Amino acid sequence: MKDVMNKALLFDGRAMITVWSMPRAAEEGARLHGMTDDAAEAYAKVLSVTAYMAAGLKSEKDRLTVIVEGSGKAGRIVACGEGGAKVRGYMSNPQASLRAGEQPSAMIGGEGVISVIKDMGMEQPYRGYGKVVKGDITSDFAGYFLLSEQTPTALALDAQFENGKCLMCGGAAAVALPGCGEEQLIVLEDIMRNFTDIRSALENSTPRALIEEHFGHFDPVYLPEITPLYKCTCSRARTAGMIKAMGRKEAMSIIVECGRIDVKCEFCGKNYSFNAQDIDKLFKEE
Repeated sequence: MKDVMNKALLFDGRAMITVWSMPRAAEEGARLHGMTDDAAEAYAKVLSVTAYMAAGLKSEKDRLTVIVEGSGKAGRIVACGEGGAKVRGYMSNPQASLRAGEQPSAMIGGEGVISVIKDMGMEQPYRGYGKVVKGDITSDFAGYFLLSEQTPTALALDAQFENGKCLMCGGAAAVALPGCGEEQLIVLEDIMRNFTDIRSALENSTPRALIEEHFGHFDPVYLPEITPLYKCTCSRARTAGMIKAMGRKEAMSIIVECGRIDVKCEFCGKNYSFNAQDIDKLFKEE
């Protein structure tokens, strides 16, 4: 099944339902970092909700960064997104795993902070914050949307890995838009209860089919389909720019001490190496 995200407006534009499936993107991210299945499932949920948020950015030039800093085994989880649901990410402890009988929430932990930074071309980026309360990505991000963005969101997220293979990763989100009445809100919440087992729903159906099945009688107006994608934006040129920013003196001191400058991308693991000749040429181009 391909990675896909479907969005539809309901009640004449007074609400929106989004359902998405992105096992390939999640598996690629976990593979690049050599994650255990337990770590990958926690990471994939954060990557998944980041894809949902990135799909809501108005321009493909817009950027967002999601940081989950919990007290659990996973440590810090960072995910970045761009318009069009392009995502990438990493976590502090990719080799973390659960003991027999230990709950998945132990990966995130029972307390911590969610930080969201959105760069939308304004003078200052938007910064929002939420709390890690239960170690459950779904409820913690629902709390973030409500308290930080003032957007009540019925949210369902899940991911499942087995021997490094992503069996499913995705979610569903329903949001009331301006003009949504109390009666429509109740209907929306009632239908979203059918998504409490989003894992089973996405294992047996496509996002578009799920929208049709549960919301088809409300004449949904579909928005253009989106393809979530794991995409790292690193490059040798971008890395060279980072080295130039540190200045010639600092760069040459590293060369003298280490013989070269090695920069490893946190998102994809690719290494960029610069020797003395590379650094000399880099600063001569100024």
